Amino acid sequence: MKKDYLNSVPAERFAAIIPNRRRVIESASAEMPQYEYNANVLARSLHPKVQHVIVKDIAEMPAARLYTLVPDQEKETEKLAYFQAGQYISLDLQIGESRLSRPYSLCSSPSLALRGEYQILVKTMNNGFASAYINENFQIGTRIDISGPSGFFYHEPLRDGSKVIGIAGGSGIAPFVSMAQAIAEGIADFDLTILYGSRTEEEILFRKQLDDLAEKCERIKVDYVLSDQQKEGFRFGFISSELIREYLTDDSSVFVCGSQGMYDYIRQQTQQLDLPLRRVRFDAYGEYRLTGRDQKHLDRHGDQKYQLTVRTNDGFVHTILARGDESILVALERAGIKAPSRCRSGECGWCRTRLLSGAVYTPQMTERRRQYDKVAGYIHACCSFPCSDCEITVNCQ
Repeated sequence: MKKDYLNSVPAERFAAIIPNRRRVIESASAEMPQYEYNANVLARSLHPKVQHVIVKDIAEMPAARLYTLVPDQEKETEKLAYFQAGQYISLDLQIGESRLSRPYSLCSSPSLALRGEYQILVKTMNNGFASAYINENFQIGTRIDISGPSGFFYHEPLRDGSKVIGIAGGSGIAPFVSMAQAIAEGIADFDLTILYGSRTEEEILFRKQLDDLAEKCERIKVDYVLSDQQKEGFRFGFISSELIREYLTDDSSVFVCGSQGMYDYIRQQTQQLDLPLRRVRFDAYGEYRLTGRDQKHLDRHGDQKYQLTVRTNDGFVHTILARGDESILVALERAGIKAPSRCRSGECGWCRTRLLSGAVYTPQMTERRRQYDKVAGYIHACCSFPCSDCEITVNCQ
């Protein structure tokens, strides 16, 4: 017969376990142990809560500036987090009384992060509050707080085809520049064909770099499309379903990065190609602008102002005004409340906020909440527009 071990052990030994453990803990040194689990070290390096950086270099481009960022070691940022080509970082900004964030795609190779540099492209947009401020005020030596790399706009072999058709408009070329460099360096393993739309030849960004990469690496191709100019060597018009079909294979995914208007157009074009939904990916484009599809909300609430009661996690209660034609996140930022946010287009959920009372409008294009959040009364502040006086809770950063 097998020996019943538990019944053979005196009960006193079990009773002594907890007191013995307490004695060991109390006799231990009060200093933190030197060893830390490697998994925790890796997680912190890949997903830092904040990275302090300095502008090292600024390059002028057509209606845009290319910023090179390096660690601010005086603020104890020793290195920059690694990223996947196609991801973005979010910049924390203080503009007057407003505290806000803005996401910008990393346009440098992931390998540059290992050498302590990021690059972002900032194009001055029409009525662009943040972009105009950045390009008018950032200088070499400017200190900035940024997030760790975020977003899902990168090639995932289990999800995406081995051939990617990248559709870019204007400054939306930024993540594809990063992808092309990663492919050329052997970091990423897929073929990339970029269909790059610009108004004129002069407005093409990163042209020399893209041409050099395409010449050196057969896995990279670039097809330039000009909407306002007919010139030899360039396509004329818009990036249509017919043009996309020229490069389409059974193993293709379509990645799109550009403006909200471009997304509306390209979505119509890709629907004509009968691609599975997982094979068409749109980058988080930032602030959602209410348009004709939101006319019902605009007609009833666009010119209204509502009272927004904000309960923050530090115990304060703020009462501010929120406009019906701007998101709740914008209202918070305008009032100087440092609300959490990253993508600003409903994708990441970083701005997840509890709606205690009132009603909001969420455009269908930005509706990415979990079903539980819908039932439990959570909203994404970046793409929720007030329809009445509201009360919310916010976890301030």
